[in-house]
Amino acid sequence: MAYFSLPPLTLPCYRFDYHSHFGGILPVDNPKAVATAPLELKVAYQIPDEGSTINVDATVNVVKGQQLTLAGLFGGQLDEQQPERGALSLFLKALMLMEEDNPLAKLAGSPNHSRYERGECIAEDIFIACVCLADQLKLPVLRDAVATNPVLYSTVRNALKQLALAPPIGEKRPIEDLMPLLRYFNDKIYSASKYTPFDDAYRMRSFAMKKLRAEDGGNERYLQWMAMSLLYLEQEGIAHAQLAMGEDEIRVANAVLGVYNTNRNTRYKLLAHTATVYAGDQALAGELNNKILPLFEDASLTEVIGIDLLGSENKVGNYGELFSFLAAQMNAQPAALTKFFGSAEQPRALQLVSHIHCGEGMGVSSDNRSAIGYAIAYSRFAPGSKFYRAYADYVLACRTAAKGRRDENARGTVGTPEYKDNGVSGLFDEMFRNDSLTIDGLTLRRYDGNSVRTQELVAYAGKRNMMALCEALDGSPPPTQPPAAQTQSYYQLLTASGSLLGFRLGHAYYYRSFVAARYPLIAFDTNLGSNSITGASGLFASVEGYRLNRGFRHLDGYVDTDLLTTVSDKVMFMGLQALSVDQVDSLMTLARGSKTLTELLQQGQKTLSGLLSAAIAPIAPNMNPDASYASFSALVTAMVGANTSPSVWFAALARVLNVFINWRSYLLGSDAQGVEHTNVQDEFLRCVLLLAYNVAPFDTSADGAAAVGKSLQELVSTISAAYWQTTVGPLATNTSGRGNTATIAGYKAPASVVTVARAVTPDSAPA
Repeated sequence: MAYFSLPPLTLPCYRFDYHSHFGGILPVDNPKAVATAPLELKVAYQIPDEGSTINVDATVNVVKGQQLTLAGLFGGQLDEQQPERGALSLFLKALMLMEEDNPLAKLAGSPNHSRYERGECIAEDIFIACVCLADQLKLPVLRDAVATNPVLYSTVRNALKQLALAPPIGEKRPIEDLMPLLRYFNDKIYSASKYTPFDDAYRMRSFAMKKLRAEDGGNERYLQWMAMSLLYLEQEGIAHAQLAMGEDEIRVANAVLGVYNTNRNTRYKLLAHTATVYAGDQALAGELNNKILPLFEDASLTEVIGIDLLGSENKVGNYGELFSFLAAQMNAQPAALTKFFGSAEQPRALQLVSHIHCGEGMGVSSDNRSAIGYAIAYSRFAPGSKFYRAYADYVLACRTAAKGRRDENARGTVGTPEYKDNGVSGLFDEMFRNDSLTIDGLTLRRYDGNSVRTQELVAYAGKRNMMALCEALDGSPPPTQPPAAQTQSYYQLLTASGSLLGFRLGHAYYYRSFVAARYPLIAFDTNLGSNSITGASGLFASVEGYRLNRGFRHLDGYVDTDLLTTVSDKVMFMGLQALSVDQVDSLMTLARGSKTLTELLQQGQKTLSGLLSAAIAPIAPNMNPDASYASFSALVTAMVGANTSPSVWFAALARVLNVFINWRSYLLGSDAQGVEHTNVQDEFLRCVLLLAYNVAPFDTSADGAAAVGKSLQELVSTISAAYWQTTVGPLATNTSGRGNTATIAGYKAPASVVTVARAVTPDSAPA
């Protein structure tokens, strides 16, 4: 039957994060994310200094109870006021950005107003926050506030610093009443959301970290940030991770990771990132040769195992320059790029990872940006005092409207909880979705991850880039390559037997099935949680749809079945047409020639095992064939139940074979937990949810349903482990972290629903 229910699943920790960014790991503020034990690391590294090097020896400490968040890091010494000091420090640094390097002022002063200025959406968020604060504090500066002028920000900053001063003994600090509002806006500024592009959040985090490093004891806090980030991963249950970081910070990070891995028995690795793939011709080639290549020639950088091509994907990437660089390095004598890989003594990894962010898309453009940036670009006249006075009035009017809407919808449900009571919840929805502002005939627009415009833009950019990548892979190496290489495509040359290069696409949300079939040696990593935040998923056409499907975003609530079908088709297509003619013939022969399902699985084991090994060929040497066949048999048996029809047997065999064929979709990543509001354990549960929906309907008995849940989670975990062993090396021995418990039930049909309920314990309450 179409109704299905899995008994409470206790999922073990998913031990891998195949896609993360060091700068985005820590959440902004989470009282439940605390160090469960003290940590001490003795770190030694060298930093360049005017042609020479300086040796640095440092001891990094994280005390028990330390909040593993940006607020905890910026709050200084651990005490009961640390999170409050941290939240205030974060907001003050946001104000300093607007005083010293205001993205909106840079845009206004630029000759090209059509170009999206990185950080302009968070700049507008900060201006909105200051309008609310200035109104609440009755600051006269509000009347003449201009977003591009530092006066408003310096005035608010000085007022907040005064309110934060210690009051007379026994009296409440005035700043405490403002903390809910500051925390609300910090979350909008330092992490991605429906209205904050992820790249803007990284812009803010980078600025704040530079300010922190410039303070007294800043270098120690900087090292502590790295240690706290790794401890956060470990406590989440991650023992293996590939973390992207810039060339300018990677040497220090390598030292911290090396000591951490040794002390904690983890396998945290670094990828050197570059965003120049979207820049002009030869920009990427220059950075690869001048900045990235030396990292692989330096024997001391033992934790750096690959290259990460990232960026705001709103242009076409120049992927050919990466492949040209890699091909040239393959023929270099000696092969500097890969000399510490493969069979080298104590190799960094078995393969050098090329991790390419592609097929996600980012929806910013000249007409989809901050509302103020839109006015700067499209207004006949530069926005002045009249504009900003109207804008500030609009902010305050929408704040009032948002409160009214909250009051009218005070009662929530498990899947759609009520708004938080911080005085401004729903403000951005009210300003940029429910209402609009027209000034001098120009109706302002704002970036909105759920808007039709954003979804069109991300799909356009993501699809163009996937095809640009395919075109580059199919391209031929230049005449500078040996004659034999010129007869091959880049894909054939770079993935040939014996190559020490491995390729994985981050996101690959668009056209994945095509790329998977055309390039079987290219892997993917899946991070659907972050895709939902950035708008790349294109799943939610409204705020209401976004909130209703909390079960998909936070794995605690409801999920529309139409949404599950759409996502599954995009990232793990399970249709019969995905099988080859030979695969269909083999399964049909077994189904027709067997009297019982038991006989089929026993007599057909050799044939079926061969099909499974071929399906997972790149990682098959590191998979246990008996365990794989046991999982296959358990899933087929559960799907068939007591049915004696060969056609049902064939359908089950085909569907479960497809589960194995799609193994590359089970390599999961967070895309940075703190910036993207997600974590790997949620990705794990989301993956199991998608697979369970795909194999439904199945035997609804307690034993049958339990077998499905157990087999799917074991399969995802073992595939991820085998991929690590194939591309990087031995697994970690660290076993920290706890599993999740969840119950999944639903009805497999269009326009229906699946429910996901998480077990609530004192240390695992839903976000």
